[in-house]
Amino acid sequence: MEQNFQNPQIFDLEIPDFDDLKLTAVSPKYLKIILFNLALFSVFLIGAIAVTFYFFYFNLSKVQALAIVTGIFLMIAFLFLNTLIGFKFRKYAVREKDLVYQHGWLKRSITIVPFNRIQHIKVEQGWFSKLLHLKSVSVFTAGVSGGDITVNGLPEDIAEGINNHIRGTISKENLENGGEA
Repeated sequence: MEQNFQNPQIFDLEIPDFDDLKLTAVSPKYLKIILFNLALFSVFLIGAIAVTFYFFYFNLSKVQALAIVTGIFLMIAFLFLNTLIGFKFRKYAVREKDLVYQHGWLKRSITIVPFNRIQHIKVEQGWFSKLLHLKSVSVFTAGVSGGDITVNGLPEDIAEGINNHIRGTISKENLENGGEA
């Protein structure tokens, strides 16, 4: 049985170059939300450890207690530093046929979701986001996880514009393919 299978190599020149893609940073006001949440977590963590030491008196030496306090301080400092440095890498782009989202500074991730793979879209606004006039846009795809994107920290008008653009594009493609809008 003879098979005529072909799988030609794609040369580097034929692969799209994403370095030329102009990404837009999320609103700087979103950093306030992240730092506020991180501060709440830090207060809770310090409080939980203080309560643990108060109710469950441990026979620790000064060196051991200092090591625990130093470790907690370093962990909280790293979380704040990670947030401040990583925030500048939170960027997005809306193109004609897809949505692109980049995040992370230690491990940079770029996720691209084609509009024709999107199952549904969700626009959300928390109470703190409402005070700062920010929204989040989440797009969900069918299939494996990792294809879903949530872009947080978008100004309200931009978030609604992205939502309307994606819905309009999907409806237009469905009509062109003979489906329902």
